[in-house]
Amino acid sequence: MAPNQPEKTPRRVAVILGIGGSGRDLLELILPLLVRDRDIEMQGVFLEEAEVQHAAELPFVKELCRVTFSVREFTSDQFERSLTLRMRTAQRALSVLARRTGVTHSFRNVRGPAVHLLRETASVADITVFEPTRRLGTSARRTVRSSGRKPLIVVALGDLDSGRRALLAAGHLADDQASRICILATGPAALDLQAIHRMCEEELRGRPARLRTVPPEGGVSALVDAAHFEGAALFVMAATDELLKPATLHLLRERLRCPICLVRQWPSRALPEA
Repeated sequence: MAPNQPEKTPRRVAVILGIGGSGRDLLELILPLLVRDRDIEMQGVFLEEAEVQHAAELPFVKELCRVTFSVREFTSDQFERSLTLRMRTAQRALSVLARRTGVTHSFRNVRGPAVHLLRETASVADITVFEPTRRLGTSARRTVRSSGRKPLIVVALGDLDSGRRALLAAGHLADDQASRICILATGPAALDLQAIHRMCEEELRGRPARLRTVPPEGGVSALVDAAHFEGAALFVMAATDELLKPATLHLLRERLRCPICLVRQWPSRALPEA
């Protein structure tokens, strides 16, 4: 390295696992990002929510299968073993993806209130990706995949400054051949659609993106409704102070049915030519 050349700081990508399943589907969503930019430190965080931990301490718990709606009863020991197995499976899936892409990675297990831990993680990571509380069921996801439609990345733009980094990250997350992008412009950003079009040309390198406006009166709730209507496979938004309020994070977790990507910062770097 040349003496005057500053050392690159790896981008920090935090992936919150443990909310549902092994996390393989969530990890597959960030694969294009890791392929495009190898100067990344991927941080896997297995989240054991405080409510789940409380359940594990009960004499027995009941688990409802979201596919068959059947109910199974566990003793507290069996439930604790189930959580441990899920954690190890998630850790293994993260390691496989890291080896596949060549990025460095770490893994940790945390327990506590989910919204607090999400807020804490998103405040220090460059990008934080996590699943909602209730995600689209497996059979429904298979139906979407088999329909032949390309998965849609929905980007929410509330202002041009923070929106630019969200759009840039979305461009990294989009697979060249198998993703579409839709921009939801609201608030100040919706007042200058020409500036958004210019930003798309600069940050998406010619990738087409559909643009629609959302009235600001509905706030984040209106953006969530619009993302549902569009059929989002991934929802991308800048991690502003307003967004990181506990009530807003709770709304995203409870109302969305697709994974969420919060972008704190993502400075532009030249992408390799496709």
